[in-house]
Amino acid sequence: MTIETPPDWQAALQSILDRNVRHVLVLGAPDAGKSTFCGILLAHAVAASRKAALLDADPGQKQVGPPACVTLGHLGTGGRPVLSALVFLGTIEPLRCWPRLLAGAASLAAEARADLVVINTCGLLRGPGRRLKAAIISAMRPDLLVTIGEDRNAETILADHPGIPALRLPRSALARRKGEGERRTLRRAAFRNYFEQAPCWPLLTNRIHLESGDGEALPPPGRLVALADKAGRDLVLGLVMGQAPSGHLLLKAPQPDRVVAGLRWGRLGLDEAWAEQWATFAQPGPPTRHQSGQA
Repeated sequence: MTIETPPDWQAALQSILDRNVRHVLVLGAPDAGKSTFCGILLAHAVAASRKAALLDADPGQKQVGPPACVTLGHLGTGGRPVLSALVFLGTIEPLRCWPRLLAGAASLAAEARADLVVINTCGLLRGPGRRLKAAIISAMRPDLLVTIGEDRNAETILADHPGIPALRLPRSALARRKGEGERRTLRRAAFRNYFEQAPCWPLLTNRIHLESGDGEALPPPGRLVALADKAGRDLVLGLVMGQAPSGHLLLKAPQPDRVVAGLRWGRLGLDEAWAEQWATFAQPGPPTRHQSGQA
């Protein structure tokens, strides 16, 4: 797929590649064209024989992979970013998963094995969003900040970090405003794209580490779960389809390439139309961490 590059961006893209920076963090208000810029920069970097990766740190509106995750992608053969790793956050709202978002973004950047990592961020820029951006910038330590569109809140964030070089680019002519209904539709499509072709398979839970945010012994049908390896790294995202008395969970999930040693979940699930739904509890219990089948 070929993406037309806005003329106002051409010089900036070449400047970024000429600087040979390693981490580029992109800021901007919602629907300013951040994802468009990240995709174009990724394509230009690959065309220039750079090993480049996209780190998508927006859990709500995804450029690569499923929502409720921080994701890492590389440019695929069709010209679109292809998912290569994820960290499950358990929510689509960045401010509700602040610590895990920072830790997940840092861990994915470390395993990117790329000489250019393009970091896309959410559109929250003022108040708590400004503080979140400061924390992300501190965690990712970018060599360059790029703002898309004229926005005084983005300028404030740049002023908070005067030691980091910055590029200011105009809003993309391809960008358009989206309402919340369209955003929900896009999230459903992203979940469907991730899960629709995934197989259903059983996972025996009596010898793996189980971590629930609300004291549940096992995740019920419809709940989203992260399948982790023995080091605690998330491998894939799964959707619980059912439970068996034998201790097996029936999951719809891509087959991981390593042994599953842990399962982690919260309240977020999906309905039959791939829309997010939240479990409610009258009296939420404390988070639980236990080895199933052991005292």
